[in-house]
Amino acid sequence: MRTDRRARGRRTAGWMVVLLAATTGVLAPAPARAATVITPAAAEAAQTTLGVNVAPVRDYSTEWQFVDAFRSSRYWVSQEVGAAWAQGPALSVDAQGWVTRLEPGQFVDAPIFTEGPHAPGRYVVTWDGDGDVTIHGGGTITNRTRNRFEYEPGVGGRFLRITSTDPANYVRNIHVWMPGFEHTGAAQVFHPNYLERLRGMKTLRFMDWMQTNASRHRDWAGYPRPEWSTQTRSVAPELMIQLANRVGADPWVNIPHEATDEWVRAFAQTVRATMNPELKVYVEYSNELWNTAYAFRQTPWAQAAGRELGLADNDYQAGLRFTARRSVEIFRIWREVFGADADTRLVRVLGAQAGNIAVAENVASWQDAYREADALAIAPYFDCSAQWIAGDSRTFAPGHPTVAARVKAAGVTRLLDACQESIDVTVRSQIIRHKELADRYGLSLVAYEAGQHLSGVLGTENDSALMTLFHTANRHQRMRDLYARYLEQWRELGGGTIALFLSADRMDKWGAWGLREYQDQPLSAAPKARAADEFLQARGQLPLREAQPTVTNLSLRTGVVAGGAVLTLTGTNLASTSTVRFGGTNAPFRVVGPTQLAVTTPRSNESGVVDVTVTNPAGTSVPSLAAQFTYHPPPTVTGLSTPTALTIGGTLVTLTGTALTGATAVRLGTVYAQSLRVLSPTSLQFVAPARPTIGGVDVTVTTRYGTSTVVPAGRLSYVLPPRPVVSGLSADAGPSQVASTVLVNGSYLRGASQVTIGGQPARFTVLSDSQIRAVFPPQPGVWVNVHVTTPGGTSEAHSNTDFRYITVGAPSVTSLSVSRGPTYTATTVLINGSQLRWASRVTVGGRTVPFTQISETQLGATLPARAAGTVNIQVTTPGGVSAVGAGNAFTYVAPARPVVTELSVTRGLTTVRTSVVVTGTGFTAASRVTVGGSSVPFNLRSDTEIDLVLPTRSVGTANVQVTTPGGTSATGGASTFTWVAAL
Repeated sequence: MRTDRRARGRRTAGWMVVLLAATTGVLAPAPARAATVITPAAAEAAQTTLGVNVAPVRDYSTEWQFVDAFRSSRYWVSQEVGAAWAQGPALSVDAQGWVTRLEPGQFVDAPIFTEGPHAPGRYVVTWDGDGDVTIHGGGTITNRTRNRFEYEPGVGGRFLRITSTDPANYVRNIHVWMPGFEHTGAAQVFHPNYLERLRGMKTLRFMDWMQTNASRHRDWAGYPRPEWSTQTRSVAPELMIQLANRVGADPWVNIPHEATDEWVRAFAQTVRATMNPELKVYVEYSNELWNTAYAFRQTPWAQAAGRELGLADNDYQAGLRFTARRSVEIFRIWREVFGADADTRLVRVLGAQAGNIAVAENVASWQDAYREADALAIAPYFDCSAQWIAGDSRTFAPGHPTVAARVKAAGVTRLLDACQESIDVTVRSQIIRHKELADRYGLSLVAYEAGQHLSGVLGTENDSALMTLFHTANRHQRMRDLYARYLEQWRELGGGTIALFLSADRMDKWGAWGLREYQDQPLSAAPKARAADEFLQARGQLPLREAQPTVTNLSLRTGVVAGGAVLTLTGTNLASTSTVRFGGTNAPFRVVGPTQLAVTTPRSNESGVVDVTVTNPAGTSVPSLAAQFTYHPPPTVTGLSTPTALTIGGTLVTLTGTALTGATAVRLGTVYAQSLRVLSPTSLQFVAPARPTIGGVDVTVTTRYGTSTVVPAGRLSYVLPPRPVVSGLSADAGPSQVASTVLVNGSYLRGASQVTIGGQPARFTVLSDSQIRAVFPPQPGVWVNVHVTTPGGTSEAHSNTDFRYITVGAPSVTSLSVSRGPTYTATTVLINGSQLRWASRVTVGGRTVPFTQISETQLGATLPARAAGTVNIQVTTPGGVSAVGAGNAFTYVAPARPVVTELSVTRGLTTVRTSVVVTGTGFTAASRVTVGGSSVPFNLRSDTEIDLVLPTRSVGTANVQVTTPGGTSATGGASTFTWVAAL
């Protein structure tokens, strides 16, 4: 039933790129202007203005085009009482489509108001002639009189029904006047609300009003007239032009593909006679004659016609060439009809395919068709194609079965992001390429249709969840932002007239094409219509209602030249934003509210400060310090201090470049470098990590402002290290019974994978490029060589790599340099004996003590303080533990109690400090001297003498006592000192 919607929904079936080879053909010669001559009408078409494709007139339309709703009714359906739907006898109608007679049991229905919403209120139904007329279905009929009744719609589909008619005075001129228009409708024709919704539009494209796709119109005699019973089988040209005149918009007409020259001429004459002289008409041959989707039946017809004329030997090229040929023929007829007014009132349009530049090239160039045209028309829809499959570089429209599940899982935000990318990349490229071609041929670039193209294909139109997602995206407020940017981009790139598709239509499985979903939908609920309204204001097609925007703050003031950061822009009058620019570069944005935008910083070709500005219908914000953004460059690499690095790692490299300050990482291929150190803004150092294989890697630097690009100057080649060299060992011999730890000295030892001694592997640790600490395992007493293996090879053997394993005998201790010592302090002793080399332990009475190796026959040891008594000193070596004997006995001797035998002075003044020499025995290791129990400073001269100074004191006597590890000296006798007042 809704082939118009199917045609739109199945548009994707026509997406293809066909490269067409040029062939020759001849058109009848006719006067042609040079490609450089632009008519006044074409010049106007080249100016960016907004128009719209008007939605088809249907009984299920969501628009109220006419105040007489019967003009939107479906053509009569013949019924018979008791029979199935539409199984009545053949219709008897007059030339205008009115039923002239009914057979017995026959009645006719005209579907009307089959889907809402409808204008609220009471409708008035009137007619001429004699018969019974009613409305069947939901609703209430009241105030019935002859040839009139009132009707208030209810729920459900409705049919205007004629159950009887007098053939002599048959029912005709039926009107279903919308509420309030019974007496003014004949003059009003169009509903004021409908006119208001079209107000400001500069162009009205009537492709759907003319039912262009799969049109069956051929002869003028059969084309609808204003007085016909319904306008749903195509709208009369007088009504189309009347609407254009009322709106003040240029009409855009699509000539049926089978229309005869007579039809073309009569239609052109009707337009010229009825169109406001201030308007111009766009004339296009059919619609999308490249589209091979099922509903576009005009395409195979044109291809067959082209083949019949011998224009090409393949259908596709034959169809394009026929399109060019027939377009020129039609243009010539229109110019003849318009005569002297043709240059100012006629825009001749060559249709092309936005996604395939070859279509435009072939149509425009075939037999110089461009010379008799004024404009090249494309439909730069944004279809939101993206790389929906991770790791797959292919792009798919979101309605494609291959990616439908992923699109649903991704959600509406990701889908809208894809729409933004589609506008910024794909659509932009299409416009630029076609603008260049149009300029080359001296044509204006216009858009016959435009807008979003979210639709299901190849069965996904039946995926209710996917359709719901598409509808949600269309209702999302971001769709306003996308349309605003989309329209502004068209203007920036030099596009002329652009006709959005479609004025109003409900969302269903075939698409969501309407700017509004229904005629009286408010702008606040119709984001696409709101963007269009704001663009109309910006272009001066509607009175300006917006105020100039301002920018007061940016949440981010700096960023990388690669862009991609999201910032919050704060200001005023931002709800109607159409463009955000960083310098001269457009930035993706999303309106958060009247004072905030979410903006993604665009890529910049250079670093530095740029002004961030916002444009809305009222103008562009004034640059200010608060709206400045600084781009920082990413780092660059200009050179490396060495072209090579060792596979074993550790190569120190100095990298030179720019913008290196704050470098956070250096990568060699995918591996991070070690020990990164920034030296200056133009240099840094790093250590190349180990790599298992030789070969080249690219060195890149990362800072907070990005990562450097790969350049030849940053190429580092990994090579094998030189063969390792062992120059010597810290020990040339070791015991055969136990492991020996040895330092292996040499060069190129880093990256060692093996150390062997006599063919046996040794445990090891690489200390540096010149030293390894190895643990040689025990082996029989022989001479062996030490080898080191690295990625560079294995070291050679020579005299300095020889190591001798020696079988060690049992050690013995024959004497001690000191055999006695005090209990209270450590005693250093030389231990003499044999087989003392490689001693690992010295014990004194079973306790381990520190020692040093002096020679094979002597050790030095420090014996700790210990209780009095005799203990044995034993030495442990790989050969065993020395035996206990008289020669290794050490006696700890406790010291005697100190004795004070004399004071050098025994009397002194109470007011003067007195120096005294204390004489006695056992003073060694004295720790304290007291006078009358109080400690005083002292100086130990020897085991028998101590110096001290006695403090002042009151008259009296006190004993001097000395404390040592042997105890404290006794009081009395020679230790007494007396203080006197006078000597």
